This record gives sequence, structure tokens and C-alpha cells, in this order.
Amino acid sequence: MHDMQQHLRDQLTIALSPSHLEVINESSNHSGATTQSHFKLVVVSDYFSDLKLIDRHRFINKLFKEELNHIHALAMHTYTPDEWATKNKAPDSPKCAGGSKP
Repeated sequence: MHDMQQHLRDQLTIALSPSHLEVINESSNHSGATTQSHFKLVVVSDYFSDLKLIDRHRFINKLFKEELNHIHALAMHTYTPDEWATKNKAPDSPKCAGGSKP
């Protein structure tokens, strides 16, 4: 896949009609030559209103079943609009334990 970041953005937009969406390529913060291997998702959608956190993550994992064969790490931060209104920011990503860059 040529541009994984845009692909993830497009698929999330189609599937969830998010009111807020961030697809952040964090690959440069990690060791290795792969430039599209670590992503952070921040997704705010009404679709999540009746779903537990685990079910939100399962939905995204199912949506990206094939893509996850090529992605090393996918951080998911999924919120309802009400949850997002109180947080308005996702947590920072942790350092990669697999030889992260300083």
C-alpha cells in the first residue's frame, strides 16, 4: 500500500463518520527502515456511544484486518463526542520498547 496513513484516514471516515479524526504516523519515532509501521488513531464518533472500549477496538481491528499484517503498532484512542468534550486530547504515545530512537 503506497500511503497507509491516508488509507487509514479514508477507511475510518467511511466507516465511522467521525466528528474528529487524527491519523498520526509515528514511525519516525521508532527504529527500523519502515516508514509506515507505527500509527496512532484518535477517533471521535457517535458510533461508539453504545460500545464498550474493547468493542470499539475490536471494530477497528476488524476494519483493518488486512492492514494489520503490515503495521507493527496501532495505538487506538476512541471516544464518543461527550467523552472527547471532557478530554479534548489523547494521551501521548509511549516510547517504543523495541529500540526506540532517543
